Amino acid sequence: MEFYCSKNNLVNAVNIVSKAVPSKTTMTILECILINVSNGKILFTSNDTELGIETEIKGDIKDNGIIAVDAKLFSDVVRKLPDNIVHIKSDDNFVISISCEKSNFSIAGKDGSDFPYLEDVEKKEFITISQFTLKEIIRQTIFSITQNDNNKIMTGELFDIDGNRLRVISLDGHRISIRRIELRQDYPTLKVIIPGKTLIELRRYFPER
Repeated sequence: MEFYCSKNNLVNAVNIVSKAVPSKTTMTILECILINVSNGKILFTSNDTELGIETEIKGDIKDNGIIAVDAKLFSDVVRKLPDNIVHIKSDDNFVISISCEKSNFSIAGKDGSDFPYLEDVEKKEFITISQFTLKEIIRQTIFSITQNDNNKIMTGELFDIDGNRLRVISLDGHRISIRRIELRQDYPTLKVIIPGKTLIELRRYFPER
C-alpha cells in the first residue's frame, strides 16, 4: 500500500473514524483504524461492533493494499506532522511508514483482513428528510434514551414510518419523548430502532443551519 495525501485530509479522516474506536475491548484489532486502498479509493474505517464509521479521502494512489494500525498511536503521529503532503506506505510485514517533509515515523500494523468489515446495507427502504430536521429530531428526543445496557432496546430510538408520517420515540422507563414529522411523500410502513450512540455521532456531523 502506498499513497500521498494532504495532512488536513488525513487528520480529518482520523478524527471522524476515531469516534467508533472502543476505549476498552477484548478484541485488540478493534483498537485499530483500517486503511484500505483499492478501486481508486482511500478508505478509513473503524468499528466497535455497535457503531461503524467509514470515510474516504482524496489522494494520489501509488499501490493498493490494506492494513490495520493502532488508532491512538496513528492519531498522535499524524497530528504532529507538518502541514504538507504526507507519504504513507506499508510493507509485507505490516509496517506502515509515514513521512512528511523531514518527519519520518514507522508503526507496526496488523493484517487488515482480520478487521471486521462494515456490512453492506441495501438501500431498498428509505425516507428522505433534511439534515436540519433530523438533527432537530435527535436533539429533542435523545435525552430520553436509557443509559442502562441491560435493556438494549431503550438505548435506541424508534423510527415509526406510516405513509407520510414519521414518529420518533425514545424512553428510559421514566421519561418518554415523541416527535412527529409530516414527510413530503408516502412511504411503506416501517418500524426500526436506531442506536442512540449512532444518532449522537450522526448529529455531530450535520452542519448548523
